[in-house]
Order: sequence, then structure tokens, then C-alpha cells
Amino acid sequence: MSQQAYVRPTSAVQSVVKPFADLLLAKNKTSAVIRLSIVGVSFVLYWFIIVLLADFPGELPLEWQVRLPSVAYIFINTFIPFFHPRVLAHLLPVVAAILGSLFVGSLYLTDLFELDSFWVAANYLIGALFGLGYPTLMINRGDINDLEAEHSNNPLLRIGGPGYINVHLGFAAVFETEEGLPRVYGPPTDDQEMRRPFIEGFERLRGVVDLRDQLGKVDEVRAVTRDGIEVYARDAQMLFRVYSGGQQRSLQSPYPYTEDGIRRLVYGQAVQKEGQRKWEDTLPEIVSREIRKFVARHTIEEFLALQPSRMLEEGEPSPGKADQPEDQGSLIQIPRRQLSEHFHTEQLKQDLQDNGLELAWVGVGTWEVRDVQFPSAPSDTGPAKTMMATWRDLQRANLYDSADYQAREHDRYLGERTADGIQELIRTWKHGELPKSYRCFEMLSVFHQQLNQMVHRLETEPDLNPPPDINMVVDHIRFLIRSKEIGDAET
Repeated sequence: MSQQAYVRPTSAVQSVVKPFADLLLAKNKTSAVIRLSIVGVSFVLYWFIIVLLADFPGELPLEWQVRLPSVAYIFINTFIPFFHPRVLAHLLPVVAAILGSLFVGSLYLTDLFELDSFWVAANYLIGALFGLGYPTLMINRGDINDLEAEHSNNPLLRIGGPGYINVHLGFAAVFETEEGLPRVYGPPTDDQEMRRPFIEGFERLRGVVDLRDQLGKVDEVRAVTRDGIEVYARDAQMLFRVYSGGQQRSLQSPYPYTEDGIRRLVYGQAVQKEGQRKWEDTLPEIVSREIRKFVARHTIEEFLALQPSRMLEEGEPSPGKADQPEDQGSLIQIPRRQLSEHFHTEQLKQDLQDNGLELAWVGVGTWEVRDVQFPSAPSDTGPAKTMMATWRDLQRANLYDSADYQAREHDRYLGERTADGIQELIRTWKHGELPKSYRCFEMLSVFHQQLNQMVHRLETEPDLNPPPDINMVVDHIRFLIRSKEIGDAET
């Protein structure tokens, strides 16, 4: 019982004193102002008490009141006692004690944190104690090593807060509090354009994330389809962004992000012998991993079907032309847009979100099926080339049988024949056999022959019908030619 009666008053006193002690010793701007006010008021009050106890020494004689203006006499007579030697003799030891404490503390910080300059530590200590001249750290690099090289004398990198940070556009920084809690600071928005975040005491920089798009590249990735066929991806590229949580990019927010994504990028990296790995260095591994997963979801037939038939139309030779070179027989090209659509799966989104990322687009230069996986196959007729040739023949057959392709070929053929007819008429007009006065009838004769050939060709094609009244046009042109011939005979 006696022990409980002794503890309870102590706890009560602690509960009353502790809030005031925490407020006085805290490492924020409010506490710094309170400390500065307490020290300043105490110093001025002590100074005034010394002057009062010394009975205001050094007052001016009354005859000086006649020589000096009244305002000057009052001003000098009021302040001269504060600087009298009898007063300063008691004041200077206090000033020396304060300056000596700051000097010793600055030396201690310089040695403890291996600062390059004593004055850097002194300025930091004055700012931390009294809120005068806080240091500012510019976050304009995506790597802490680069920041330390550029701002080597900044105490916020070596010691931590208190101080201000200025985060440039395109970057976000993670600071850890004294208790180890992370805080994310990004570039200011329009309504916070002039606002600089304030970091409290011993709040230290943990990592910086570049919010701009990051490109992961791999020269070659070996993948295996679901039915065991090896496929090689050349020049594989993926464009990653920091996870935005569905926020859209805008002029006010060109690089949206989420604090959870920033924390995952900073804290989710492996620690190696050289130190913590940079998240940008993991992008090639993510590219290789996702390419392998993408190929493993398809059989070779499904994978080849991703190459659209229009690629054959643009890249494959038309009937009657020479085949492609053999070294191109196993190359596949899938458009980036179509490839990106196949990559944007819910599983991939979740995997990247767990790493603090999201996929912007994916591109692969070429895909290749090689005969190196069949060692016994001859180099000129290996299974890979045979498989690709068979698939291309099938795609070519489907292309040639399609109605769209036949319609395009028909339009192209008519266009060529029309162009040839016009060129023939121009040649007849320029270099015909008849004199120029009768050259028009020679052109009518050539045009008549072309119309006859066209009508005959349309009549022989089962799916094509000649235009209506085309025979009347042909007969009329023949009549015009015969009329001129008869007229020449009569004359």
C-alpha cells in the first residue's frame, strides 16, 4: 500500500510535466520558437535585473539635458545603463557560456557526422535549437549517391532534419522519422507552388524515386511456349511508370503517383553486398520474366496467330514473285499495340502493382523460332523453317481467298489497266500516224479498241458484269469513225 501511495504522486507529476517537456524539447518549428522565446526573454529579463540592481549606473548629468535634444537625452539616458561596465561584467559570462555551448555542440556534430565544415554544423545547430536559418535540400536527382555528390555539405543528408526540402518536378522522396515511420514528399501542386515541405528533427532521407517513365530493355529473351517450342524475343522493351492508382496525367499533375507505390519501390528492393539495389536495375529482369510468362500462355499455333494477316500482305511476296530469303523464314513481327493489349492482364497489373509499378507499353523488335533447338535438323530444311513456311502458306492462302483481298486486287488491276489506257491515248496524240488535223479520229480508234477489250474481258469473267449500255457507247464510237471514213470517200 505504501508503495502505491508513493508511486501515484510521481505518476501524477510526470503526467503534468511530460507534455510541457515534450513540447519544449520537440524538434519542430513550434518548439524552436518556444525555445528562442524562453532564451530571449530570460536573457533580457536577466539584463534588466542587473541594471536595476546596479541602480541604473552611468546616467547622464542634468546639464546635458540643455545641450542635447530632449528625445536624444531620453534615449541615451535610457539605454546607456545597459552597457555600463558594471552591468557588462555580469552579462558577458552568460553570453560566453551560451556561445561556448554552441561552439562545443558544433564541434561535436562536426566530428560525429564527419561534416566538412565547422560552420555547417554551427548553422545547423542554431537552426535546430532556435529555428534560425533552417537548411534547405534540393531533391533534383533520382539517386541518393548523386544527391550526396552534388550536396555534400548539406547537413540534411548527413544528420537529417530539421529543415526544408524542395522536391523538383518528376521526383518523389521518402524520409524516415526518428521512430522509423516513412513519409513521402512529392513535387508541389499549383495550390502549393511556393510551399516547401518541412522535415522535423532527425528525419532522414531514405530514398528518391524518379517519377518519369523508365524503359527496361533486354537484347534477347529465351521463352518456351505451352507446347514446348522455344521462341526468342529480340530487342524486348517495356515502358514502366510508378503506380498511379488510376489517376490520369494532366498539366497540373504530369506524373501522378501513390504513396504506397513509392514506398514499395524504396523498401521492396533486395540488399546486396554493395548496398541496396536500385529499383531501375530490376527492370530488365521484370521484362525477361513477363516475356517468358506471355509466351508460356500460348501454344506455338496461338502465338503465330498473333501476327495479323495484313503483315503478310505488306511483307510477303505476291503470287508469282520470288520467296523471301531463307534467313527471314522464322522471324515473327507483332504490332506493339496488339502486343500491349495482350500484356495488359489483371495478373500482370497486380504483379507490377506489388512492385509499385504499372506498364505503359511493351515492344519487341522481332520474335524468332530457331532450328538450334533441333540439333539433328539440317540447317536448310529444319523443323523451325518448315513450320514457319507451312504457317505462312496457310496464312497466305487465307489471305488470297478473302473477299477484301480479292476486291483490292480487282481495284488495283483496274487501276493499272486504266493508267495503261490513258498512257496509250497520250502516246497516240503525241506520236500518231495520221496528221494532227485527223489525230482525234486516230485516238477514237484506239479508245474503241480498248473498250472492246474491256467488254470482252468482263464478259468472260463469271463474277464480273459489264456496265449497262456499254455496248451502245462502243457502237457510237464505231459510228463516228465510220462516218468520217464515208465522208472522206464521198469527197
